[in-house]
Amino acid sequence: MFKRTVFHFMVAVLAAALAPAAFAHAVLKAASPPANAVLDMTPAQIRLQFNEALEAGFCKITLTDGSGVALPTPTATAEPGQPETLVLVLPVLAAGNWQVHWSTLTRDGHRVKGDYAFRVK
Repeated sequence: MFKRTVFHFMVAVLAAALAPAAFAHAVLKAASPPANAVLDMTPAQIRLQFNEALEAGFCKITLTDGSGVALPTPTATAEPGQPETLVLVLPVLAAGNWQVHWSTLTRDGHRVKGDYAFRVK
């Protein structure tokens, strides 16, 4: 009985210790342009940096205008040597509000998505 109780206790302690790692997800650390930025001109790119490496082939960034219409863009790619950073090269944007939508897949298989806005004068 004592051995079984100790075993169950050790399993519970191990599970509790590993739980935060098992449920961790990528977190957006930095964005360029940043959320709510008001820009004088079109940025050359959207650059999103996360706290962990991404599977770039399964990640995307899309851009929509103030009416919700998606802008045709090239595919977002990982920045060379920085697997935690996605980059989307932009065409010239019209003045107005723009919404960035992103979705990621981390190397541990977690999917995370989000969005933010900026404005071009």
